[in-house]
Amino acid sequence: MPSPSKKQKKTLCIIGDSHLGSVKRAVDAGLIDLAGFETEFWGAQGPTFRQLNLIENAYRAQTDEAAEAVLQVNGQGRAHVAPGDFHVFLFYGARLRMAEFMPPMLQHMAAPNGALSRAVLTAATERFIQGTRAARVAMHFANAGARVYFAPMPLFTDGVIDFEKARWAVRDFPLAWQADSPQRAPLWQALTDAFAASDVGFVPQPEDTICRGIFTKADYAHFWQKWPLISLPRHRIRCLGLRGIAQLVERRSPKP
Repeated sequence: MPSPSKKQKKTLCIIGDSHLGSVKRAVDAGLIDLAGFETEFWGAQGPTFRQLNLIENAYRAQTDEAAEAVLQVNGQGRAHVAPGDFHVFLFYGARLRMAEFMPPMLQHMAAPNGALSRAVLTAATERFIQGTRAARVAMHFANAGARVYFAPMPLFTDGVIDFEKARWAVRDFPLAWQADSPQRAPLWQALTDAFAASDVGFVPQPEDTICRGIFTKADYAHFWQKWPLISLPRHRIRCLGLRGIAQLVERRSPKP
């Protein structure tokens, strides 16, 4: 009688832009325990991430520059990823900017007669998501049978730069700066529902990392020399890694 085979580790691919640098450093620092998974990182930094696209049912680089960046990030020679390559995919950051969604939506909702119907909120949320290529790729992967989750870019970190002069006009949304958790809740739920409609799990930024309506608390941020304005909340790392990734992978078996 053949001896029982050893239980194989589940495989996890974390796909993203420059935010992957923070996640990899968090893993190295012991803030995320991925020992139970065979994990690979895949993506490219900054503008180069936009040179990745869905081609012939796989996420691939469209330029030599992007191809080189992907191989450098991955470190294992994987030039492209397809829906069947891993048990679980986590899109992290991936240019889905909450700082471009939350402020104007909260500003509108806080204004007199600014209440949004469910249909309008759903339409606005879907339009925002569909404007990000990586989100469309994530949905394609899920439609092809992959287990997929998406964690967006966190809100801007409070106090990093003078937002009164920043090129992203958060200064134009004063009412949003006054928003609290109950006011943000419908937006997080709309995002969750929109992704769920495509069978993608959405991982929102934990509310206890947010301050002044639309900012990430500086106490929860990591700053890296290469990306001085990119932050990743420590609590979010712990939530997503220790309480999130492990539970998501262990509780949900791969789709047949």
